[in-house]
Amino acid sequence: PTLFYTMILSMGGFIFGFDASVISGAIGFVTTEFNLSAWQQGFVVSSPTLGGILATITAGAICDAIGRKRTLIVIAFLYLLSAIASAFATSVEMLIVARLIGGMAFCSLMIAPIYIAEISEAATRGRMVSINQLNIVIGFSVSYFTNYYLLQLSQSNMDWVLHSGIQENTWRWMLGLEIIPALAWLLLLFLVPKSPRWLLLNNRTEEAKKVIAILFSKDKAAYQFAEIEKSLSEAKYSLKERIKFLFSKKMHFAIG
Repeated sequence: PTLFYTMILSMGGFIFGFDASVISGAIGFVTTEFNLSAWQQGFVVSSPTLGGILATITAGAICDAIGRKRTLIVIAFLYLLSAIASAFATSVEMLIVARLIGGMAFCSLMIAPIYIAEISEAATRGRMVSINQLNIVIGFSVSYFTNYYLLQLSQSNMDWVLHSGIQENTWRWMLGLEIIPALAWLLLLFLVPKSPRWLLLNNRTEEAKKVIAILFSKDKAAYQFAEIEKSLSEAKYSLKERIKFLFSKKMHFAIG
């Protein structure tokens, strides 16, 4: 079950990779259609990064408040909303705002690995989290290939291509293809259980035990429950103490 849920959670990495790189093929068409200046081009390309910065500041607090699952559902919705608005943008301002919304979903890069780690046992945790990293690279690759094939199709005269509007709206198709994985991810996230660690953190012990029973075999469930409780007892530090630790000598090498 853990691998199945990890594959679902790591779809966010795929969508991030796709979203971050798909603009490379679309920006030329967008520039021509909206007659963009160099400044506007830069803003269209970089607006997701700005959105990501804004979201990352608050993502941790939101994740702790409403849970990992609900946070990722909101993120998936933002990706979907961004893809739809980008594909149907009628002005450069609308496109920038749409991509800014998509950038706010980039905080999935920190939430999904947390979620995966919290539903995995220690022995396989590294491998499970790395699936998310792999999906990011796959997302990059898929966006380049889809851009290439859409560009090839835009130069053909096949009837279905003419009727679909790929020739006139190549960039809209490039950006709009993200709707498919974003919608799939949004729906699949409802199948994923809540994080047992978050449930215990919020004193929902019985729910946590039920989730652990789903994720692990009977002989491992009790051990995993005890490990989570132990980690929570060791992690009750104040914000001031955590910030102090971040700048301690122990962390200098890791941060550097």
